[in-house]
This record gives sequence, C-alpha cells and structure tokens, in this order.
Amino acid sequence: MPDARPRNRRALVVAVVVAVLVLAASILIARWWRDSTTGAAFIAEFPGSVAPPPGTPEGFPAWLSWTHFLNGFFLLFIVSSALHLRSKARPIAFVTRRNRLPRTANPPKRLGLHTWWHLVVVALWIATGLVYVALLLVTGHWARIVPTEWSVVPNAISAGVQYLSLNWPAHTSWAYYNSLQVLFYGATVFVAAPLALATGLRLSPVWPEKWMRTRGALSDAWARQTHSLVLWFYLAFTVVHVGLVLLTGARRNLNAMYLGIDDGESWLGAIVFGVSVVVMALAWVLLRPPAQVAIAERVADVRRMPAAPATEKPR
Repeated sequence: MPDARPRNRRALVVAVVVAVLVLAASILIARWWRDSTTGAAFIAEFPGSVAPPPGTPEGFPAWLSWTHFLNGFFLLFIVSSALHLRSKARPIAFVTRRNRLPRTANPPKRLGLHTWWHLVVVALWIATGLVYVALLLVTGHWARIVPTEWSVVPNAISAGVQYLSLNWPAHTSWAYYNSLQVLFYGATVFVAAPLALATGLRLSPVWPEKWMRTRGALSDAWARQTHSLVLWFYLAFTVVHVGLVLLTGARRNLNAMYLGIDDGESWLGAIVFGVSVVVMALAWVLLRPPAQVAIAERVADVRRMPAAPATEKPR
C-alpha cells in the first residue's frame, strides 16, 4: 500500500500557504475599508463593544482562572486522544471496565486504550465545565459572555475589522469583553461544548442501540462529522485565543487571567502562564500510552497487546 504521508504533508503545506495568503489579503482589505469614509463612520457608530447589563461583575475571580486552566489541560488530552482515534492507530492495550459502580445489566464493552483514555479525560473536562457553568450562573458572570441585545452583531463585525486591520479594539476585558469575544466565548461554552458532548455520547459505547439511526441527527455519519467539526473549531479557537492574548497586551491579559488583577506592568502573570505551559508539556510527556495503561490497570481489566512485528527490510 502506498504511503499517504508525503501526500498529506503536501496538502498541509498547501493549506498553510493558502491560509497565510487569505490572512494577508484580509488584513489589506480590512485596513483599506477602515480608512475609507464608510468604514470610519461604521466604526465610529459601532466601536466594537456593548456594555453588559447593570450589576454585571467585573474582573476574573480565582475559580475562573482555575477552571480556565483545567479546561485547557483536559482539552489537550482530548485532542491528542481524538487524533489517535482518527489515525486508527493500533492501541497497545484494551480496557474493560469492572462491572461494579455503576453496575449494569449488560457486561461492559472492551475498549481500545485510545477510546478509554478519551472517555476518561472527556469525563474530567465535563466535570470541570459543569462547575464552571454553575459558577457562571450563580455569580452573574454569565452576562459577560451572553449577548443581551442585537447591537452586539454590528459591534462584533466592527471588532473583527479592527483585529484584522491590526489596530486592536479598545481593551476593556476587565470590565467587559468586546462584542466579538462575547459571541465566540458564548458560542464556545453554550453551543460547541454541548454539541461536542451530545455527538460524543452518540458515538460512545454508552449510547443505547434503540436510539441509533442510519440517517439524520442520530446517525453515525452525522455524529462523526459534527464531532470532527467541533474538534477543529476548538483547535482554531485555541490558536486564535492564545495568539490574541499574547499580542493584545500580554502582561495585562495574563495578570487578569492567572492572578485576577488589572495590572499591565507586572510580569508575575506571565511567569504563572509559563509555569502552566511547562506543567502541560510535562503531563504530555509523562501521560503517554504506557502511563495510560498503568492508570487503567488500577481501575479496570487491561489486556496488553504484543508489540507489532517490525517490517523486514528488503535485501
């Protein structure tokens, strides 16, 4: 069978080149339109932000910082395990849940290691997300990421043009996000996350067979396609989010997100951010499949697979 990797690498290079060219063209168009009479008038009328309802809390409490970090931490392993599953890589072990708690009438299904690990980190991500959403609702911070009036749409367009023109919109994140942030943060929390959960459940072994369909929203094909789209959305969102955090006032943004202080001078938030990146990198190295097998053996029955035979070199 011909090796598809060179073809995939070429496709990736072409995609990157096209993306760079599209971004460059978008920047030029945004700068031209912003300097035009029409563009300048539009941005003057819609500066890019809409103040939230009165009484909306400001700042970034500690629980927000911790859940933000944990969401990113678990998302790292969700994506890595998902990519393993997409590659159809041969797992080094199979895992069978011990039928104790919860005890089910049917015996637990045997899962490949990548599938089992994916479900474990998804469960931790969901638990973190539930805590985050509950605190959003209880504290009133939900109003910071949920649009409350229609003017958020033209203001989001204005903020997007300002970002593309490389002349950033006004920095008001400590008090409230700009309209583009509101739309994307709200969609990530209240649309993408539930969609990822729903389609993931449809594809998981726990989904009842009687609820499966061959077509429509409950079909295997629809769930896989939608789940894949959500995965790429999260990847793109993470890249853009981190990039803008670092480009639009890194010290102020990192101090707010990691320390809960509105300070554009201190380097402490950047140091904490650096430590968090090191922690994630170490976890990435340490929690490789052999470590996942060791974890699985503590809570489930594990069958290790023999190593794949090495391909004989032609003489």
